[in-house]
Amino acid sequence: MLKILRDNLRYLSWILWLVIIVFIAFVFVDFGAARMGAGGTGAAATVGDSKVGYDEFQRQYRSLEERYRQAFGERFTPEMAQQLQLPLQALEQLVGQKILLQEAARLGLSASDAEVREAILAQSIFRDESGAFVGPEFYEQVLASEGYTVAAFERTVRDQILINKVSSILAQTLHVPDAEVERAYRDDAEKARVRYLQLPAARFAQQATVEPAEVEAHFAAHPEAFRLPRQRVVSYLLVDGARLRAQTQVSDEDLRRYYDQNQEEYRREEQVRARHILVQVGAGRTEEQARAEIDALRARIEGGADFAALARERSDDPGSQSRGGDLGFFGRGRMIKEFEDAAFSAEPGRLVGPLRTGFGFHLLEVLERRAAGLQPYEEVEPQIRARLLTERVDAAAEARARELSRRVREEKLATAEQLQGLADGEVVSGQTTPPFGEEDPVAGIGRGTPFTTAAFALAQGTVSDPVKIPRGWALLWLVEEREPRTPELAEVAPRVRLAVQQQKQGELARQELQRARGAMAGGKSLDEVAAELGVQAVESPAFGPRGDLPGLAGSAEVAAAAFTLEAGQVGGPFATGNGAVLFEVLERQHFDPARFAAEREQKRQELEGQAFEALVDSLIAQRKLELKVTYDRPLLEDLGLAGDAASGG
Repeated sequence: MLKILRDNLRYLSWILWLVIIVFIAFVFVDFGAARMGAGGTGAAATVGDSKVGYDEFQRQYRSLEERYRQAFGERFTPEMAQQLQLPLQALEQLVGQKILLQEAARLGLSASDAEVREAILAQSIFRDESGAFVGPEFYEQVLASEGYTVAAFERTVRDQILINKVSSILAQTLHVPDAEVERAYRDDAEKARVRYLQLPAARFAQQATVEPAEVEAHFAAHPEAFRLPRQRVVSYLLVDGARLRAQTQVSDEDLRRYYDQNQEEYRREEQVRARHILVQVGAGRTEEQARAEIDALRARIEGGADFAALARERSDDPGSQSRGGDLGFFGRGRMIKEFEDAAFSAEPGRLVGPLRTGFGFHLLEVLERRAAGLQPYEEVEPQIRARLLTERVDAAAEARARELSRRVREEKLATAEQLQGLADGEVVSGQTTPPFGEEDPVAGIGRGTPFTTAAFALAQGTVSDPVKIPRGWALLWLVEEREPRTPELAEVAPRVRLAVQQQKQGELARQELQRARGAMAGGKSLDEVAAELGVQAVESPAFGPRGDLPGLAGSAEVAAAAFTLEAGQVGGPFATGNGAVLFEVLERQHFDPARFAAEREQKRQELEGQAFEALVDSLIAQRKLELKVTYDRPLLEDLGLAGDAASGG
């Protein structure tokens, strides 16, 4: 199985690599890659009868960090590590490993001492030049340098062998039929590129008038399209955080004390604030053209042109263009090396460049510098005040909500009216929602919040536990539950009218493009008819026969139609979510039976790798529920992950 996984590693997602392969490869491939710190005690997570130790967590995290560093090189930055949530990844990997080890025990698998010896001796670091074992003294030294005792290391190797055996058993259950292999191969091999124009339906809003009779007719013809989902009406008490905030104070002494006790939070690295103009190479612009353009921009700035205005007009960096090229303050390790070196060596106010990077040519100007060190109290006092105030308000609101919850239960309140009677008219208010479904926004609260989750978990005649919502904390009482139903027209008339209007607008857009297609048949180009319509022709990237055209929502019909045509042929008009589309095929790539025959087994292995990943993920997810996996809450809070390990307790 290990050979299969190695051979097909490029087809497996990072999830599988991180859950399974990293664990196996940690010793078998890159032993010594990561240095460990001091081990800890206790449990970072509990998986049934097994525990994930802090020392395991430290080792896994540092190994994972080193692997990303090797994979991405200088592109691996602290921001990338934060976005990837490496501590959480490491913890979840270890939880997955414990689950697979328990699965090995359930299957009655074992790893013999001979298998462990063979696995250890397979590593060149443990063999001398003649291939013999290096001896116990050197063996123990190597293990100690990596934070292992002999027993702990050999237990880890034994665990790896067991996980490998579980993986082999799982893999043996997988086979992808020939028809599925061919379908997947076709999806990858068949490609098209088109040039298209889209005529917005909104352009015809004034022409698409809707009469009451049309609304009635549309609803009569399509009543199921307006079917209402299961809905609930909820009465709730709101402990209003905004009102509590007005009553909450944070003293200057508290602010200063927090600053003095948490100064590490306010130490900053050396930073510069810079702005730049980027002229990209590629996308129709050669290296020479880009260099000439950036030289011309530099000459204009040196001649008195405004840097920010030119950046807004000419920069190819969408992230900073609207801000006049301003990148804000950044420290080392945040930008690519060439750009960073130039920024940190430049004098403020001096124009630097053209500077060549992998993105193209830059003009750079450093606006400000910040020295490394502790930020002054006066500079960070507002953010400390906001933090402490938010923490105190949230704690006070939660405490108030829990007190109200206690009263509801002790006083055995039995109606929504009695619940509303606990409102004080100041901090605590009583409100009732209109009917809403699980996918609907709730007025004043939002869509997909814990409020909706709690509302649809409530039984009739019960009150929820306190629920945190953006406005504070709430207690919910189920007033009414409405089963899915087809409504009366009066209930959904605005929705029906909008549907009719959008349908009319789309038809008018389609008719206009039908006339444009006739003009193309008469000799006009797509760009010419686009100019006459006041829209821009867009060239698509290559795409496959399934799904929407990239960048064009609701265009699955357009994409499918492109594969019935050849280069140079015109398709459409077709309706999309925003109007109608007319297109011309630029390129078509066809399925090659001979090439497929040569690559069939490679494609099968790729698909089996994906199926294996899904199987392992499914197994681990199910066992996590059954084993009631829990995570060490203080550890999650220290890592800023409280709430991220949603599967834990």
